[in-house]
Parts: sequence; structure tokens; C-alpha cells
Amino acid sequence: MTKKKTVDLVAVRNGEKQAFDSVYYEFSDMLYHLCLQYVNDNSAAEEIVQDAFVKLWEVRGGVRDDLSVRNYLYTITKNNCLMHLRKEQTINRNIKELKYIEMQFNYEAMTAMADDIVQFDELKERMDEAIEALPAKLKDVFLLSRVEELKYREIAEQLDISIKTVEARMSKALIILRKELKDYLPIIYLMTSLLS
Repeated sequence: MTKKKTVDLVAVRNGEKQAFDSVYYEFSDMLYHLCLQYVNDNSAAEEIVQDAFVKLWEVRGGVRDDLSVRNYLYTITKNNCLMHLRKEQTINRNIKELKYIEMQFNYEAMTAMADDIVQFDELKERMDEAIEALPAKLKDVFLLSRVEELKYREIAEQLDISIKTVEARMSKALIILRKELKDYLPIIYLMTSLLS
């Protein structure tokens, strides 16, 4: 049975680097895995954990003798994870609103030109046919990326393939679609960012 390490609060309060390092090595892995459960993003988790230790360093002079450093770091980390998730939700909501506005603008621009260039229904039908004609593996990746709006990492996890494979399949799908829809590209550019 291993003896539980104790934190030297006096040394931490006095700003002794060795004491602070020992706190970091004792709790950083636990906090990192806690973060991953919330945010599911390695770099965000690392940043949140670093932020917790920075906060402890900043308040070290006021650390009380009865402080549980573990609980303190845990609380800061959990709160920062929740703030990160709220921020992500706000960003995603704003992006969706901007995409909707952009789609409306593009649709209006497109329908204004439709009589002179091509009927919207014809274009949509041609695009649907081109996407449907993609090889199954390419079509799956394309639809998950452009319709479901999943990130490459999420697609890789869902399809149980590597991110590099997702990138390669997406690249092939776009090459095929650009070739199939080359006569419509100017109007597609106005209507959507589908092939960007």
C-alpha cells in the first residue's frame, strides 16, 4: 500500500518551485482526464489544466492551512470546463445563425439570376445526382462533413478510420463533384460553399 503524498502548503504559499512542481505532478494527470470527459478535446483540456495551476500560483499567498489543494484544483478545472462548453455552444449557435443568413443571401442572389442562367430545381437535382453517384465511402464522408457538419476527427471516430483517410476521401469527393458540376460552378459559388 503506497503512502498518500501530502502537499506542503507552507512551501506552496512561499512560492517554492519544488513544492509547486510536486503539486503539478501529483494532480495534473487526474485533472487532464477529468477535462477530457467534459470537453473531449486534447488541446482544450491541456489549456484548462494549465489555467488551473496558474490560478493556484496566483493565489498561493492566501492559501489557508486547511485548504484541500486537490478539491481546489478540481473545482477550478470543472468550472473552466463548463465555461469552455458554454462558450463553444455560443460560438456554434452564432455560426449557425450566420450560415442561415448567408444561405438566405445566396439563395436570393441565386433566384434573382435563375431565369438567365439555370433553374434552381434543375441545379439542385443535378447536385443531388452528382453526390448520389459518388462511391459509397466518399459519399459517406462528404455527407457527414457538409450535411451533418461533423469535424474530420468526429467523422474518423464514427466511421472507425483515420483522420488522414477522411481527408483523402473528402479531397477525392470534391474533385469528382467539381468535375461533374463544372458547368454549374459559377452559380453554385453564389448559392453555397458546398464545394469550397
